Amino acid sequence: MKGSLDRCLILGKSKTATYDVAGFVDSDYSGDLDHMHSISRYIFTLCAGSISQEASMQSIATLSIIEAKYIVATEGVKEAVWLRGLISELGISQGLTIVFWDSQSAIHLTKNDVYHSKTKHISIKHHYIRDTIATGEISVKKVHGLENPADMLIKPLLIAKFQHCLDLVGIQSS
Repeated sequence: MKGSLDRCLILGKSKTATYDVAGFVDSDYSGDLDHMHSISRYIFTLCAGSISQEASMQSIATLSIIEAKYIVATEGVKEAVWLRGLISELGISQGLTIVFWDSQSAIHLTKNDVYHSKTKHISIKHHYIRDTIATGEISVKKVHGLENPADMLIKPLLIAKFQHCLDLVGIQSS
């Protein structure tokens, strides 16, 4: 806090800012050492500024890093659907909402609904993401780990990386 007193949320300052909601999700694997649960985190932006963020422990112990990332993506997509509805109620039309995350394997899992013996234990509620992506309103895309601002919610970062994450979500020096 002490090093960020001069920072504030700035909406729409970027030339690439749009009125479309965009999200960034990430997860660690068994980051909570007491319960061996993964920690999910997401940040959503509108006009290049942060409008929603969360970091929380997952309710189940996952069996792989892919499963942990798949679960956080499902939570992120649910938040994206809710934010799209809220923004639409405010009279702002929405184009395609993109949820970015850094796991190519988990992205493939969302797009391939073929039965996999290694994923049969994933609960049906977490396959909600497949149905939502199939509607075409929300898409998932890979983002490089260095450009994922969700990292700042729970990972210890170097100052330069933390400031870069803040800049990515519109929290800039005034």
